[in-house]
Amino acid sequence: MRRLKALVVDGDEMEDYGDLLAIGRAEAKRMLRTHENVNVKDILYSAKCGVHIVVFEVPDSVKVVADPHKDVRWV
Repeated sequence: MRRLKALVVDGDEMEDYGDLLAIGRAEAKRMLRTHENVNVKDILYSAKCGVHIVVFEVPDSVKVVADPHKDVRWV
């Protein structure tokens, strides 16, 4: 069974998928609290919301923690 998660990257001016890939991997590693490589499956753009959505796979060795990281801000 694959475990997938997604995160939203705000920024309508971001066009370079290399930058989005780097941001997605870095934020996913921080979110999962791991140093392992995170496999980004897809990068989607929502024109309606003006955001990019990065879908990534959670490594099998990572235990998903329910509580958010202390740096996460809820808006």
